Amino acid sequence: MDKKLIAEHAYDIQIGLGRSDAPEFDGIRTIGMAASLAVHLRGLGEIPFEVLRKVSDHFFNIPSYALRSVLDVLAELEFVDLITIGARVEKIIPTVPQFKDVYSILGTHPHLDALNEHEQAALHILGALQLHPENRDRLLQSSQMEKQVFDRCIVIGNEGGLVREHRVRGRNILVSPVYFADNAEGLADLAVQAGSAEIKNTLDIIRKNQGWPLSLTLAQNEIGGYSLTATQISLVECLSAEGILRPPTIQFSAREESFLFSPRPGNIRLDAANREIYERAMALVASVRKGQLLPDSYKIKWPVSILRSLRDKGYLGSNSDAAAQYGNLCVMRVGYLKETQPGRWQFYLHRTEENIAALTLAIQLLETGELANMELNQEARLALSKDERYIQSVISSAEMRRREKKKVDAQAAHEFEQMILQFDR
Repeated sequence: MDKKLIAEHAYDIQIGLGRSDAPEFDGIRTIGMAASLAVHLRGLGEIPFEVLRKVSDHFFNIPSYALRSVLDVLAELEFVDLITIGARVEKIIPTVPQFKDVYSILGTHPHLDALNEHEQAALHILGALQLHPENRDRLLQSSQMEKQVFDRCIVIGNEGGLVREHRVRGRNILVSPVYFADNAEGLADLAVQAGSAEIKNTLDIIRKNQGWPLSLTLAQNEIGGYSLTATQISLVECLSAEGILRPPTIQFSAREESFLFSPRPGNIRLDAANREIYERAMALVASVRKGQLLPDSYKIKWPVSILRSLRDKGYLGSNSDAAAQYGNLCVMRVGYLKETQPGRWQFYLHRTEENIAALTLAIQLLETGELANMELNQEARLALSKDERYIQSVISSAEMRRREKKKVDAQAAHEFEQMILQFDR
């Protein structure tokens, strides 16, 4: 497997398992912890060790006893400089490269050359399930791993939200919520009906052409110049209808159009705070695809150039299609429309951090088709840039919310029990 993918899956395993103890994965989890820290440290200044220790435990599930070994990994890769007094780390100075892929560099660490059989098995399973659902028996057979090791990885993966097993039409189908967040049971059923290979081929074409109009796909039997078989056309319809692709829609003139995107990843790869950024990015891509492929009168030739211009300048030139094309973005608070003359509108960006992130992601979706760099927890980044009192207040607030929830849950359980007793009288 590609070194970058190994490091990415190490991150998935660490975030998925969280505070769960899985001694079979100790080695790969160290790299996963290092990945969690590296992507959040990039661009930050000097950080006191006590701040890092508390942030790492609270946000990244890196226990104090493991932090030093994780920092050693980062130091070996020249991602951090450690300021020490004797054997004790006092401060951390992040040196994560701004314009290099963190996972590609992490994938070169020697830790990943000495993985045990359970870690290698987990990587094989996640690598397969990232592409499509898979028949459990077929995956075991093709992997040539011991059944006991395979079964243990599935158990651990299920506990960590990395793998889900569905019994469909007499077969056991594995789906990973890491890569397919919506309607996993429906996806498993389609895998049995059409075959995993057909699903993979269809999704690969969609990834290469994110935001393609659904009506155009069905009318022309192709996406971005890729001809679709009858089975693939049926799959596109089913994947859309079942909510697996979750295509955003734009209302314009007297009709509504849906736009195809690859399946939304789960919470491990796309946390709650970044989900809105993802939704806005899809809306941005859909808007320029509408202008490119379904124009009223003003045709967009280069969608990526339009989005780059919006990010750099903060506005787009006026045209008669803008109101229909960008109206949905106004509803989502990405920007606003300004009428320059009767029938012509200009779109202006609300220049917020979230909207710049959404634009960057939209450009990336058009250029590469991939969803990446969305694992950043902005609250954790903020905590790393503050003093120890700030992170302590964050931890205290979280503890209070947990205690309050337990209290509410206990009261709800008591009231439910009393209600049941009334029916027994």
